[in-house]
Amino acid sequence: MSQRREGTKPELVFENLWKKNDPVWHGKVQQLWKKNFPAMPEQILSERIHQVVFAVTNAAGEVVAVSTAYRTYIEQLKHFLYGFRCFVDPSYRVPGLTTKILVSTRDWLEQIHTDDGAEHERCIGVITMVENEQLMKHRTEAVWRGSGMVYIGNTPKGKHLRVYYFRKALI
Repeated sequence: MSQRREGTKPELVFENLWKKNDPVWHGKVQQLWKKNFPAMPEQILSERIHQVVFAVTNAAGEVVAVSTAYRTYIEQLKHFLYGFRCFVDPSYRVPGLTTKILVSTRDWLEQIHTDDGAEHERCIGVITMVENEQLMKHRTEAVWRGSGMVYIGNTPKGKHLRVYYFRKALI
């Protein structure tokens, strides 16, 4: 029997759902989104459910965090990258969890990127827009040590943009 310190979260389990069309998992992920984003339009829910990379579950099997990725052409970089999103239920936000989700997602996408699309359309890395005000204020390192994400500028609305290039990526 494992022991847990008071005030810490129980062990979380990462489930890889990339390109798995599983209605049970889709329902669990949608529950998380509907609980936290009740105004999210059905069309966006339907699109994003097919972009899920990892679902993170608690001991009861409930999805408490999720990462998504989608192929996107970045005009400024003249290449395709995977757009990365992550959401963690507020009651499960613990230090390091977002980084662990990001690194797990990044590593999975790096592992499969050479088989995902035609050679001239292959993603060469991961890009993310940082929307969390606290992260933008307090995580100002040019390169995030835990994930290797590099700051490359801001959006017109002032959100930070960060990129990680896959090893062996060619520009």
